[in-house]
Amino acid sequence: MDDADAANALTELGLSTYAARTFVGLQKIGVASASEVAQVTEVPRSQVYGATDELEELGLVDVQEGSPTRYRAVPVDEARELLYDRLQSTADAAFDHLESVRGQHTPSDDREAIWTTEGRENVTARITSLVASADRRVLFATSNPALLTGDVADALADAASTGVDVTVASADAAVREAANDAGLSAIDVEDAAPELSVGRVLLIDGDTVLLSVQPTEEMPAVADESAFWSEGTGFARVLAAVIRQAFV
Repeated sequence: MDDADAANALTELGLSTYAARTFVGLQKIGVASASEVAQVTEVPRSQVYGATDELEELGLVDVQEGSPTRYRAVPVDEARELLYDRLQSTADAAFDHLESVRGQHTPSDDREAIWTTEGRENVTARITSLVASADRRVLFATSNPALLTGDVADALADAASTGVDVTVASADAAVREAANDAGLSAIDVEDAAPELSVGRVLLIDGDTVLLSVQPTEEMPAVADESAFWSEGTGFARVLAAVIRQAFV
């Protein structure tokens, strides 16, 4: 990482571009006037004053009045704590507001919602979230051992520990072995349609389903994994009944 990367990272933490560049420059110089800061950064001298005002307001610089005025950046550890706390406070306020407004405007129609999720990491996050919501039973099916690891395996084990009936179905012995190692019930099923390149199948409480697919030559537009899912809908209940018959 160079100075530009560091400044860009600081903007992600809430600093303006000029303030971020000024702060990086002051860390390099130590104590400096506006003109000295301008000499070592890509900040015009006229903009250094506004940048240092911003940094002072955030507690990130000390100011020594004089002719010229001189500035000193606070230590890195202190700056890290200040910015982290500010970011946390801002995030907490935003999410508190989202919680307060969630569901205020409910659509008047009752459409059957089917959602899509792209990318293995995002599909995994959706699966773990759905598993955590299970009340009675979970059926998870895959023929790829790599798809029953990490967060997914932990989520299934956590659900089982709370009394949820968790079953792993697979035609692959390694998947069933991994499930047993995690303390989960595993059943052997026939790999009836491998050409579909099904990645993972998830059934939650009979009214929530997720089905993912992996890329093939026939589906080049599919990312490393893509999924559609639905919960609490008539479509989900019908598909859940079909899945239960196929796997159990």
